[in-house]
Amino acid sequence: MLLPLLIAAAQPAAASDPVVIALVAGEGDRKCLPDKSLCLDLPAPAKAGEADGALVLTAPTNGDASDLPLPYSRDDGQSLNLWPYLIAVPPRDDAPADARQYLMGVVTSQTAMYSGGGGNGSRLRLLRLDTTPSNMRVGDEVLDVVWDSSLMIRACFSEQAMKDRREACHDEYNFTGTLSAGPAEAGEFPALTYRAVATAYPRTARRSQDNGGLRLKAADLVHAKDPECSYERTLRYNPATSRYEMDRPAPDCSDYTTP
Repeated sequence: MLLPLLIAAAQPAAASDPVVIALVAGEGDRKCLPDKSLCLDLPAPAKAGEADGALVLTAPTNGDASDLPLPYSRDDGQSLNLWPYLIAVPPRDDAPADARQYLMGVVTSQTAMYSGGGGNGSRLRLLRLDTTPSNMRVGDEVLDVVWDSSLMIRACFSEQAMKDRREACHDEYNFTGTLSAGPAEAGEFPALTYRAVATAYPRTARRSQDNGGLRLKAADLVHAKDPECSYERTLRYNPATSRYEMDRPAPDCSDYTTP
């Protein structure tokens, strides 16, 4: 049976992080700022086959509401979920006093099923979000990173294999990303810290190899961290590309992240 899908929205920011703001439950499925001055919702289509609903932004304190299109859809089996955090952007010197700018997140996910296993993989995408009492606007995407994955691959094809593998008949690969405030620096957007943790079960499993003939020990039946694909990077916004960039390249972890 496929492992429970990891929901990217469940990955927390640090509790004391003043830059990455945890949203709270609002009316219905809305996610709101702690003071309820702004709420977000990404409703699914009312009926199968209908076009996606837009991002719904509401300002309950003054009754304003806006339906704003997003550059993503649920086509070809892709699912969309809100990341339940907003990243606070320092106000520009020339900005109106009542203007607020954030980065909002959308988690896009794909699922694949295959004989004896399956998996899902998702990405976190950050977009500009500008708000004033009279106008709310979703801007360009500024970040696209691997977010989480959960994969299971069948490894037992005989009774002998079941014995050799101590009935651990699926190799499991998991990847989880988190995002928090980075070093305090001057800039249009705040620096961010991206952390990734990848694990394999059993600890000897390698997706790029045939693991069916392994003889496992009891000590192998653990979720072992992959040191190469468990890493930390600082993300800084580059005005020249209008996107966040890592301070150094990330390793190729597609064995963990591609369903």
